[in-house]
Amino acid sequence: MGYSEKIWAHRVNSIPKLEYTQKKYAGVELDILYDLKSNTFDVNHPPAESIGLTLDNYFSTIKKTNNLGVWLDFKNLSNENAQQSLIKLKELIKKHNLNSNDIVVESQSPEFLVDFKNEELKTSYYLPTFLNRLSEEELKQKLQEIKTKIANHPTTAISTNIVDYSIIAKHFPNETKYLWNIDGVYNTRIIYNFFLNREALNDPKVLILLVKVNRGIGNR
Repeated sequence: MGYSEKIWAHRVNSIPKLEYTQKKYAGVELDILYDLKSNTFDVNHPPAESIGLTLDNYFSTIKKTNNLGVWLDFKNLSNENAQQSLIKLKELIKKHNLNSNDIVVESQSPEFLVDFKNEELKTSYYLPTFLNRLSEEELKQKLQEIKTKIANHPTTAISTNIVDYSIIAKHFPNETKYLWNIDGVYNTRIIYNFFLNREALNDPKVLILLVKVNRGIGNR
């Protein structure tokens, strides 16, 4: 199928998993929460219990020779923490000699990503999920809401589950897209997933496809 540069590892929320995936994938996706009081990022996907892994420690494990892409799913980005978290993230990128252009910051609130984009970080608007389950009228309304947010708060890309790929490809043909397909290799939809993945990867507007790492190492 090719396109290895587009295929990144999903939910790499531990050091053992990072050490494994950075050798085999073009990039990794991880979940972060920012704590304003301690001025730190916790690598964690709620409701999982935190293991005390900071983004500082995480970045220190990245091998600089890999040019690894890093997708940060920012779970609690808000008006209250946007400015301070950006300052902290820039500090960590500089400290660990990472390239800002290799970093994606994703949020369901694109209005708080504006300053991140202005600092030459890639940004992505995490779209409302499962558009494919909406009625025709509900979908029409939701698409208009998305279009308004994109117009008012443009990001580098939009991101969503691959199940909604056909919808966003039709209604947002010019937007750069980051997708995820996290079904396991042996899922009953394996044939469907193969062709869906191939269709998305063939799209020049799809630059990243997150996939599930089918190993037990460091899963959280």
